[in-house]
Amino acid sequence: MECDKTLLSIGFERSQLEHAVYKRGEGKTRLLVGVYVDDLVITGASEVEIAKFKKQMKDLFSMSDLGLLSYYLGIEMLQVPGGIFIGQEAYARKILEVSGMEDCNSTQAPMEAKLKLSKQSDSPLVDQTMYRSLVGSLRYLVNTRPDLAYAIGIVSRFMESPTTEHMNAVKHILRYVQGSIDQGCYYARRKKEADWMEGFSDSDMAGDVDDRKSTTGVAFFFDGNIFAEAKGSCTFIL
Repeated sequence: MECDKTLLSIGFERSQLEHAVYKRGEGKTRLLVGVYVDDLVITGASEVEIAKFKKQMKDLFSMSDLGLLSYYLGIEMLQVPGGIFIGQEAYARKILEVSGMEDCNSTQAPMEAKLKLSKQSDSPLVDQTMYRSLVGSLRYLVNTRPDLAYAIGIVSRFMESPTTEHMNAVKHILRYVQGSIDQGCYYARRKKEADWMEGFSDSDMAGDVDDRKSTTGVAFFFDGNIFAEAKGSCTFIL
């Protein structure tokens, strides 16, 4: 609460969509600050404005400057002259270790082609707590691995009564993670002459065998860098 009042008092405004994000200034003087407990992530187009903000905060609080962001909430950042790479290799290794699959054989796809899973599966039930823990951990991995979004979205449907059939699908995802553990998202520096956005969408049209809902996926790119992706189910009325 004290941090919130302080940021507002020095000219920041809080995002209406994400209350942990604050903005100050416009154009080349714009600053964005992300707040998590007592940690701040600062970004902006002007190093002068960033330095000015750091001095303001140091005058008000006892703070440490940790330099360029390299690790935050389980997400690793590698900043290079051409852009920024974000990944979760350490976090992914921890998931594999907890699941006992750190030495498993890898696979080249996160899910078998044309695999259909159902809530009415006749396979034996598995431990719900373990299943939910693994799927929940994998869902957080999607932050830097949009290639996992569809497969993890599918296995998330069976949290209530997971069976060995559903668990096998989760293990297949883990084997894919094992073989692509160092992958992530690379954001290239924006080119001044470039300013374009494109989006892609697809749907399987009534592919859910339980309720006949369609699974739709979308991905949006700005200057070739992915900035939004989502997957969900919807019902089409014909």
